[in-house]
Amino acid sequence: MKAQGKRILLILCCLLLVAVTAGCQLVSPSAENNSGQADTQTKKVSGEEQSLDTEVFPKDKVVDVNITLDPGDFQDMLDNASTEEYKMASVEYNGIKMDNVAVRTKGNLSLRSVVQMSDSDRYSFKISFDEYVNQNLFGITKINLNNNYSDASYMREFLTYELAETMGLPTPKYSYVNVYVNGELKGFYLAVEQIGDAYLERHFGNAYGALYKGQMTGQGSELTWLGDDASLYTGLEMKSEKSNNDILLNMLDELNNGSDYEKYIDVDDALGYIALNAVTGNMDSYLGSNKQNYYLYEDDGVFSILPWDYNMAFGGMGGSDVLIDEPTQGALAERPLVAKLLANEIYKAKYHEIVRSMLSGYLKDETFQTRINELNTMISGYVKADPSAFYTFEQYESGIEAVKTFMSTMSSTVEQQLDGTLPATNDGNGSGGGMGGGGFGGAGGGMGGGGAFGAALGTGGAAVQSGTDAAADAGGTAAGGTAGQATQGTGGAAQGATGSNGGAPQGAGGGGANAGAASGQAAQGADGAAQGAAGDDANAGAANGQTAQGADGAAQGATGTGAAPGGGGTMPQGQDQAAQGGAPGAMGGPAMPEGGNGPGGGRNGGGMGGFGGGGGFPGGMGGDFGGQGAAPQQQGSISEAITTGVAIVLLLLAAAFVSFYKRKRL
Repeated sequence: MKAQGKRILLILCCLLLVAVTAGCQLVSPSAENNSGQADTQTKKVSGEEQSLDTEVFPKDKVVDVNITLDPGDFQDMLDNASTEEYKMASVEYNGIKMDNVAVRTKGNLSLRSVVQMSDSDRYSFKISFDEYVNQNLFGITKINLNNNYSDASYMREFLTYELAETMGLPTPKYSYVNVYVNGELKGFYLAVEQIGDAYLERHFGNAYGALYKGQMTGQGSELTWLGDDASLYTGLEMKSEKSNNDILLNMLDELNNGSDYEKYIDVDDALGYIALNAVTGNMDSYLGSNKQNYYLYEDDGVFSILPWDYNMAFGGMGGSDVLIDEPTQGALAERPLVAKLLANEIYKAKYHEIVRSMLSGYLKDETFQTRINELNTMISGYVKADPSAFYTFEQYESGIEAVKTFMSTMSSTVEQQLDGTLPATNDGNGSGGGMGGGGFGGAGGGMGGGGAFGAALGTGGAAVQSGTDAAADAGGTAAGGTAGQATQGTGGAAQGATGSNGGAPQGAGGGGANAGAASGQAAQGADGAAQGAAGDDANAGAANGQTAQGADGAAQGATGTGAAPGGGGTMPQGQDQAAQGGAPGAMGGPAMPEGGNGPGGGRNGGGMGGFGGGGGFPGGMGGDFGGQGAAPQQQGSISEAITTGVAIVLLLLAAAFVSFYKRKRL
């Protein structure tokens, strides 16, 4: 009987061992299956992205976007562009037709500026595929059609996004498109993917985190610490359904008051973002005075800063005298993301390596200019045929040369800063020039407005002119010469460029005085304030900084030291517009539509100016924090845990079996 019991027990133990082993085998294929499914999903995503790259956002050709909607709806959209109201349309995107699509005007400064033009309705548009029905275009739900406002070269944004891609930063998809409305060619645009679920899934492997956008018209988008009340941070606009304000506050607290930045920020990619904006001179970003146009994405407690809006890069904001270790327009401390990271010597060394890689790679003179020439070959015919262009074809050609000149000068300047030949810091005061010294995109408002070492690079004044209800370009001489005339009428403010293509004064009834004497002269019309910026470095060269202003508007000139000579400085013409030329060597930049009485810009930019007069610029952030790969790692961990558990069960069973037989023998 005892022997029979032993046999039964042995059989039961063996059966149990077999069952557990079989279970282990079942678990293993299951894990492999999950892994296979993950691989399949990855391949599916990659395939979808490949379709995006070939069908929606090809880099090697221009695609057609045909928008069809009720003519009355389209006219209402144009007549009431500022409301940005969606209209129902059908869209054929590179031959792919979709119905029940929403289309509206979009933009901030560019939208308001075009609204003020009497001779142009060239608005940017937003296409929303899922506004009315649940549909998408290869996963994309929204696409922006940007009108290339303030960019005579048509290339700044394209080139910067392409550079960001080579740096490994999370970049939205983008490509050139010809936009048709109801069968009529509207213009040659740049299509840019809206940051949304598809973008986040592609770069972070999820889209469930909190998404914020930095706004100029609010506080806190400097990422400074305002306290532990999330409602105080009105400049960080929630763009996702989910909010995670506790983690946001923790990040801001640590950034401003702590030192463990990597707990909340992907430092390596943040450094890449800073480098991207600094080296391209993009003060239309977090680095600039208006600290806007950037996104923050929270992925499991770690915040990413995302590159966005680069039509003002490569000279759009002024000269090339950016201090590489203080690449902010105002005081460095006002941008804690930059100040805190670059105060760490290890982080600064990484940052310098990123910058060197940019200069020796994509931005190397030969490489960069070859790429520009390739794009010119691809798009020049479309630019020439653009029926609503803001610029002439000659200005386009000059704009291209200006981009080349800007980057060549910037590369030389940055390399000399890295090797110690030129200063890279300014006692914490930043690169100067933009916080209060001028309008949008002119020498005063940009980095050319009296930078720390601008005199070493040449001089360039800013001239301002407007006719009756019109803003036009003022012409000037080349670097080192006398700034152009500054006249004024009523209702507009504009700033010209000191460059080879500074346009002749335009507009009727200019009633201001000529400003051709000493730096800092200002002429002013009714109800307006104009200020000349005569900084510490203002006297290199001839008469600069003259400004003028029409009624109810503010325009500021700055001593535009440090700007590279070049062309493309003219701006779109037309009545009732606020427009502004670029700095020497840059294309024209837009003026703020309503002037504020910001202080004049000196070497360090003065204080934060008003909405227009302060010379502030919108902003964008870049940088990828997070990355993919979380899902495969999680699957591997589960598989290993199951295998370990099974092994422990087997070990316990074996121990019990041995113990049982030992007891019987005793």
